[in-house]
Amino acid sequence: MTAQSHSTFQPVVSDRRSSGYDSEFYTFTYAYQYNNIVFDILLSPYTPLGCDTTNPIERQYLQTLESVGQCDGDNEEDIHRMLEEANRAEVEIEKDVLEVCKSTMQALAPRTEALGKKPLLHSWMYPETINLQLVTKQGILTVVKRDDLPIYDLHAYITDPQVLAFNLPHHMTSDIQVITKLYPFVYKVNVKGQTMVAKLGRSEAHDSITDEIKKLYGIQTSAEGPLARVPQLNGFVSSPMGVVGFLTNYIPSLFHNLEYLLICARITSGAMPKNKDAPSPPAITISKERKEKWTSQIQETLQSLHARNVIWGDAKLANILIDEVTDDSWIVDFGGGNTDGWIDRDLHGSKAGDLQALDRITAELAAV
Repeated sequence: MTAQSHSTFQPVVSDRRSSGYDSEFYTFTYAYQYNNIVFDILLSPYTPLGCDTTNPIERQYLQTLESVGQCDGDNEEDIHRMLEEANRAEVEIEKDVLEVCKSTMQALAPRTEALGKKPLLHSWMYPETINLQLVTKQGILTVVKRDDLPIYDLHAYITDPQVLAFNLPHHMTSDIQVITKLYPFVYKVNVKGQTMVAKLGRSEAHDSITDEIKKLYGIQTSAEGPLARVPQLNGFVSSPMGVVGFLTNYIPSLFHNLEYLLICARITSGAMPKNKDAPSPPAITISKERKEKWTSQIQETLQSLHARNVIWGDAKLANILIDEVTDDSWIVDFGGGNTDGWIDRDLHGSKAGDLQALDRITAELAAV
């Protein structure tokens, strides 16, 4: 993240989270990165002494957020509508949150001439964090610093005894150098002179890093032997709090992933309009031979996975990388994430779901 100029205030949102409906009371937190410091800004119905308690402004925000976050139906249309309404409310309230917190954040995280990079993974994972809370005083919304609140940890730690018993080396976050951040919770790193990828667990309900480790470990320890064009599990990422992720070999991928590669090809051919507000994507054409090669490799890898009784689970174009050195197609991400549009809900997590996604991936490649 770059330093902000004196005339701009551009914190980067890193998280928006509620306490959940099974908690004792409903709270909501906006988290931002600003000048290399994380600000956790709490909205809570319980306020410190000296603040308004009769219908305070932050409680009105909470009532709105809690209301729009509830879904009356259980079909996809109802859920989608609820998510859209919740996002609109969060963004609208966020404007007031930032306006109130702006001067405090600028004072607590002053601009420096050279913020520099954080070379160690530990520093990326556990940045300096300041807790703030929105409160109402004499009818005016303001913010107070809360040194008594715990620091929220975005990471989920692996506790499955089967996984922890795997015969893999442990590498401490303080010994891993970050080369660049690839995606949220995924980093290109240097481990004892070797370039690898570190993937970290997230404190989210859908995160399934444990399942991914089990699949990768099962692939490379199976009687059939390890698979080509599937990431190699190289070890655990450990912190003083526990095992928080894993390491794999780094794949130098062409244009991020196959999904983006096909978008670039469509824009180049004129089949897809270019976004006028976005930078021009790389111009690229893909020969029939290359598409057939990638399709054949993806089919072969998936067949080999199923022969080992391993389900990809997160099959989609975005989880296929094209090696920029060998031009081979790699299958990545076995965590079983969001596959909307690729796998029907009733087939999620099954071999049939993988095959359905394969058909759609094949069709997408052929259509470019």
